[in-house]
Amino acid sequence: MTGVATAATAALAGCAFGDEAELSAELEDDDGKSFEADEGDELEVTVTVEDGDAVDVWISYDLDETVENADGDEDGATAYSGPVLDETVEDEETFDVEIPTDGYYEVMVTGGSARVTVE
Repeated sequence: MTGVATAATAALAGCAFGDEAELSAELEDDDGKSFEADEGDELEVTVTVEDGDAVDVWISYDLDETVENADGDEDGATAYSGPVLDETVEDEETFDVEIPTDGYYEVMVTGGSARVTVE
């Protein structure tokens, strides 16, 4: 019985504390997707243009989503201004991004469609 409980706990821990920041989506013009990340996370963002000559892509702090999912946090959400990524991509590029504060972040694409992967 102990072995089963330990295996179940390890499986749950992997889900709860695993790669929550991962995102892979094809985003159309003005589409956005949110993901959760922790302060200090170093993420690799790959953008592949699917339709259009070039797309603008940015990742910004999503204060509304962070506040909504604060789960009774006494301190509440910390506001962060400014994008953590703001680039124009013509074909495919990969960027390294360091997350400045805990919370939810939104990836947005304008000017066409692109596959965005955050790892």
